[in-house]
This record gives sequence, C-alpha cells and structure tokens, in this order.
Amino acid sequence: WNALIKLKLRKYFTEDLVFEENKEILRTEIINYIKFCTQEEYFKLFEWTFDLFKDCILLDRQKSIKILADSFDDISNTDMRWMTNFLIQPDSSNFSERDKISYYFKAIDETLEGAFKPRFILLHKLINLKLNQTIVDNSSFDFGKLIRELPSQARGYVSLFLEDPLFSIPTNQWRNIAAHKSFTINTDNIVVEYGRGNIHSKTISYSDFYKIVQWTQDIYRVIRLAQVLTDLNYIREIVEILGGTENMNIRFEASLLRIIHNMQIVGFKFVSNEEQNETFCLNVKGKVNYDVKSSLIHASQCLDQLSRAIYNDKFVRDTFQKTKINIVDDSGNILASATISIETALKRAQGGLTVKEYLS
Repeated sequence: WNALIKLKLRKYFTEDLVFEENKEILRTEIINYIKFCTQEEYFKLFEWTFDLFKDCILLDRQKSIKILADSFDDISNTDMRWMTNFLIQPDSSNFSERDKISYYFKAIDETLEGAFKPRFILLHKLINLKLNQTIVDNSSFDFGKLIRELPSQARGYVSLFLEDPLFSIPTNQWRNIAAHKSFTINTDNIVVEYGRGNIHSKTISYSDFYKIVQWTQDIYRVIRLAQVLTDLNYIREIVEILGGTENMNIRFEASLLRIIHNMQIVGFKFVSNEEQNETFCLNVKGKVNYDVKSSLIHASQCLDQLSRAIYNDKFVRDTFQKTKINIVDDSGNILASATISIETALKRAQGGLTVKEYLS
C-alpha cells in the first residue's frame, strides 16, 4: 500500500514531510482515487481541478488559502453527509425495481445537494479568482446560477461537473428532478421532467439511469479528492486562519470512514456519531446473533484505532480526551458502552503498556 500511495499520490504534495504525515489518511484516499483514475475523462477532470487549486495558490497564496479556510466547515460537512449516506444505506438488493430506482433518486439528491454543491461553490470561487483575479461572493447563488455563471473559459474543462455525459441535462436539474420527484417509473423506462416554464421531458432506460447515478458519485469523488489533497498541503495555514483546532468543527476523516466501514464488514451497523464534552462517541447496532456483551467486546477493539485517528487529525486533536463506543438498539437506546482515554490508547499502540495495564 505504501508503495502504491507513493507512486500515485506523492506528486500532489509540496513536501515529503507533508506526504509522510498524511499516509494514514491516504490509505483510504487511494481507494477513492482508484475508483476513477482508469476513466480518462474523470482523471483529466481531477488533474485539472487539482491544478486549478495549485495555480490559485501560486497566483495569490494569501487570498486562496483564506478562501479555503472560509469554506472549510461547509466543505468538511460534506464528508459527514457522504459517509452517513454511504454507511446507513439499506440493502437495495431486496427492493423491487421501482423501490430501488426511487431510492437512488433520493441518493442523487443527497449527493448533488448535500455533498457536491458545497464543493462546487468553492471551485466556482477559485475559478473566478484565477481567471478574473476577483473573489465572487457566491454564497447566495442557487445551484442553477452557480452553473450558469461559471466563466466560459472554464466550462469546457469541467463539463462533467455541469451536465451529465449521456443526455446533457444540467447537474442542478438532476438534483431538482430527484428532490421534487419529477419522474415517472414505467415498466421498462423512466420519464424525467425538468425546467421552469418550458418543461423538458426525457425518457431514459433503467440501465442509463444507473449510469447517471454512477456519474453523480464519480464527479463527487473527483472534486472531493482534488480539494482534500489541496487542504492537506496547506492545513497548517488553514488552521492558523481559523484560530486553532479548538475553533474548528469535527470532520469525518478518511481514517474514521475506514474504521466504521471495517466494523460494518464484520457485522456492526453504524448509527451515528456524537460529541459528549471531550469524548468522541460512535453509536452502532450490535452484531446479529451475538449477545450484547460479545458485541461490545468486539466493537471496543476499534477504540485504539479511533483514538489514533483523532490524535493524527490536526483538526480535532485538542478537542477530545476520550473515545467511546455504544451498542444501541433499534430505538437508539444504549445497551452497553466502553470508553478509553486517547492517551492510554496511544501508549498501548506504542508498546508503552502491557495488556494488564491497558485493561486496568
């Protein structure tokens, strides 16, 4: 993994030290990279987007990093929404085709509005900075205006962000179709309607619809990874502008996503996370056919990893002193819990504690 990460991602970092410091995060990001890097059009889009951020830093470092810092909370929240959507999605294999399509329309809405749009707002702002040397206040722009008013010089490079590759329906209209349920599911096709006043209608096959779903996920992965790599390069300056880690909202780091994903693989179901004073807490449902005690013993094994993930995250390192895992029932009631101090977990990970000392 380390060799692959270095081969594919080292070139996106300004310094060896910054690259080495973020290897743990990059273990998951390389998986996101692999999902689109073999698709030439998406890989070109990723590199263009990353290069845009880099060019803006070179053009005006102070303004560019201030823009990154000002958007940081909104951008970070997209990871929370993306992870939550991913982790709590139902098993659609048991759905009827109609229910499955309805579910994926909901996923389109959540992906485009909750995850992609905030990142596109940042991209829109930096495109204007590079091309026009101006900072555009686009905070009040709706999705359609963001797309319509993107500078013409950039549109050809980011067309996959602006419209789907099959029917050329604008990205914001796919969000509207999904959010307003402007679709009809027929026996062998789907009819979608969009637009104001002059309503457009398009009939698409089931297979093409699932390609649209994949497109929405691919463009999010592309824009997200370009922005994540940029943030990692300049994180010290971003943190300084925001007044230190204590003034920053918690993010769902890639390492945290990996921990929860691994827990789900072995039978747990992620429910939510929460902050309890200086304790970061995960709520999960226990393993099927296991009693509560057995589930808790197994689940608590993640606390070491969770503690290290928090400590390695410069954004939240100073915010939490402990990590906690709760086993909850279908109503969210806590059935059992385990807590560990981050300091103790780190000592154990570094070999500074025996098992007996660790459990005492």
